[in-house]
Amino acid sequence: MLFVRPVALLSFVALALSKPLERTVVPRQGGAPLTEDQTICGDIVVYARNGNYVFYADAVFRCLQSVPFNGAVASRFIAYYNMTLQFQSTLAYLKDPPPGYQQPAVDVFEVLGQIQNNITAGVYKNQYGFEADVQLLVNRMHDSHVTLSAGILDAFSFVSPVGLVSVSADGKQAPEVYIAEDLLQSRLDGYTASPITKINGQDVVKALTDFAELNSDGYLEPHADWNALMDSPAQAISGDLSVFQSATFYPGDELEFTFKNGSTGETFWLSIYNELDDTGPLTTAGDFYNYFVLGQLPASYDETRQWWPTDPAANATEGENVTTVRPYKAICDKGNPADINWCETSSGAYPNDPIVAQTDLAVTGGGVVTGYLLKDISTGVLSIPSFYQYDSDIEGFILAVHYFISNATQQNISRVIIDLQTNDGGAVFLAYQTFKQFFYGTDPYAASRIRSHGLANILGDTYSKWWKELEDDLEENGSLYNYTASEEWVVVNRINAATGGNFSSWADYYSRVSDHGDLFSAAQRYNLSDEVFDVSAFSNWVPYGYGIGIDDDAAPQIWAPEDIVILTDGLCASACALFVEFVSSVGVRTVTVGGRPTTGPMQGVAGSRGARVYEATELDDDFSFVSEHVQNDTAAALLPSRLDTGMWVTTAGINIRDQVRANDPTPLQFKYEAADCRIYYTLDNIYNMTRLWHDAAKATWDDRSFCVSGSTGFPSARNTNSTQAPPKRTAEVPALNLDLTNPVNTLGNATSGIDASNVPRTGEIVQCSTNSDCGHGRQCKETPLKCGNGSVQNVKACLPGCASTDKSCPGTSQCNYAPVSGASKLNAVGTKSSTSFSKQFEQGLCRPTKAGLKLSCKI
Repeated sequence: MLFVRPVALLSFVALALSKPLERTVVPRQGGAPLTEDQTICGDIVVYARNGNYVFYADAVFRCLQSVPFNGAVASRFIAYYNMTLQFQSTLAYLKDPPPGYQQPAVDVFEVLGQIQNNITAGVYKNQYGFEADVQLLVNRMHDSHVTLSAGILDAFSFVSPVGLVSVSADGKQAPEVYIAEDLLQSRLDGYTASPITKINGQDVVKALTDFAELNSDGYLEPHADWNALMDSPAQAISGDLSVFQSATFYPGDELEFTFKNGSTGETFWLSIYNELDDTGPLTTAGDFYNYFVLGQLPASYDETRQWWPTDPAANATEGENVTTVRPYKAICDKGNPADINWCETSSGAYPNDPIVAQTDLAVTGGGVVTGYLLKDISTGVLSIPSFYQYDSDIEGFILAVHYFISNATQQNISRVIIDLQTNDGGAVFLAYQTFKQFFYGTDPYAASRIRSHGLANILGDTYSKWWKELEDDLEENGSLYNYTASEEWVVVNRINAATGGNFSSWADYYSRVSDHGDLFSAAQRYNLSDEVFDVSAFSNWVPYGYGIGIDDDAAPQIWAPEDIVILTDGLCASACALFVEFVSSVGVRTVTVGGRPTTGPMQGVAGSRGARVYEATELDDDFSFVSEHVQNDTAAALLPSRLDTGMWVTTAGINIRDQVRANDPTPLQFKYEAADCRIYYTLDNIYNMTRLWHDAAKATWDDRSFCVSGSTGFPSARNTNSTQAPPKRTAEVPALNLDLTNPVNTLGNATSGIDASNVPRTGEIVQCSTNSDCGHGRQCKETPLKCGNGSVQNVKACLPGCASTDKSCPGTSQCNYAPVSGASKLNAVGTKSSTSFSKQFEQGLCRPTKAGLKLSCKI
């Protein structure tokens, strides 16, 4: 049945690792010939260069276990990471969370200390064991602003060959788990799909709960962790993969499903090779270490010649002229379809007749916004699956929202659903902008604070004084003054939330609040009427309703708050969380969908509710800026060096500022705030967005009994005075079963040895002239850059690759998928083996969203 196709894929991949290729890479000089275990990492790299990115998970795990470990390098990284995490705003609350927090506590610095003790005691026998412990700590912080892409774990993602969905039969019964592809095929072929009861002999709910706890992608409660495992149409139009198909930790080899009808299906876990840059010939696991841990290309690498042997099968003509299969053509061609829509991309789930579709609407395009009219219930639907927008796409986003409001108004639509499923944030500017398009007359309250500590005090005091002094000669310093107006450490142009006036100095802001055993700054708000700040912070945009964005002829508010509802799946984070906070503050309700197969409430926003994500590379620049530009020798002498990261780090994100409400010191991150109503995904609505929107409307306005039993009346952003206690925490500290008994020769299995004294460069995007300026196999490419004067210039920069299995991008950049490009390469593995690995893997480049110190425009 279902598993004939995935097994065929896996058979092909296994063959790819066993058949010999003529070697052109140079074996290690001297000593015995290398064994298969010693070269398995190199073999994987060779096959990837031939366009084959899919491998058996157990083969990849053998590669990862073979990579050597160097304690000195690991210790240097821990020192760097420890310094970075001093700026994380939530440390005290993570150590001792308040009642209602749904995840286990974690003492971040205690765990870092334990890892360092393990390094010193020689516990780690390979690099995988060390990195897995560090990554587990990141996951335990349950903050999607806290990310780490570094070392060998960044090279692979572990994936199931099939996706999952969790749906109720009728909206009342507890959801059951199905194979997503099976459920979709059953709609086309007319049979009844059977739900899963066990995975590898374990109860399906228990198995997936354990998997979700271990691979949590930064969510505040198990309901969101559960939804993150599942496929959904909103996920499909974003080009992303579920956690079940992009996991960090090795899940095992075999994958067996037992179904309710008594049948079984057996397959194997897969792994995707994420590295898109040219690594050069990584013959051994030591070479693999040198590249992924130290950032070093092999000494023999020559970018002008092909170093890898060609796999004849990679260029075979089989499958080249295959006709594109469109199984949902009949569904998506019905009626009067719009020229641009999400219907086929979503397997027929989204309607084919949006009244509004943002320009360049496509997974590989910049457009994301669509709008629909459900005239039978006088309800409009504005779908915003992301606030991530790049360059000119921002204008298209704003216009799409405007056109939706105009069209819905002209059609006398009385109610609106704003669908934010899978929206994990993006441009903060668009959260303000979109809110003001619906509620022009309201100034949203958004206040935030930093954690107060010595390093922050040095930076803030130095920057704020220096920036203020630039005002003395704006003719000379105007460009620098304007460009740095939104720097994190400049506060004299921010509003003191307690007084309504600007902070007079850094001292007026710093270390004003003692809370939860830690020190914090006073709460700041952005002065959005300060156009200098806006242009600096929002890449030359000024939010609607502020400064030059004031509209003297603004249209009256169309819909009252009670006539708007937010629909989420709990995965809303960052800028999405900020937008929900804005609309909730004026009385808009929230409905959330999905979650674990239990009754009771679910939080509408369970991604990061922090105010600002900050990158380690930004801190690196902040430290160096003090000596190189501010030229404050006294302050520079007090700051430790951040030049030695130990390991190559692509991204290391933190949450630098908490979001807080007026007169309440508890960060929003640690408040239990249920949605006003929870509904289930059902067999009828999971692949029918029109049905889902009808269900959300019914539960909001027509029949509250349609809400999941026991899911209403809990504390929420609208109902802060609820006396109902939040649910008790059920999540447990995840257990990571590491096989550390596979010792490897720490220094002896690299083609040219391991230079542990090397200081690797970080993954920060920098300006370049040639590829040799980039390192780590990156290419020097031209990219558009938004400049401080409003212009767009093309500059050459070292742009890292990104993919739907690993969207991590450094600093102030974001992943932009390329049309077709390498995505079909991954699917070519399935095509050549007459199989159907159902997901499209997208590939692209990390593009900078604004100019920076190391990536600047020509003045």
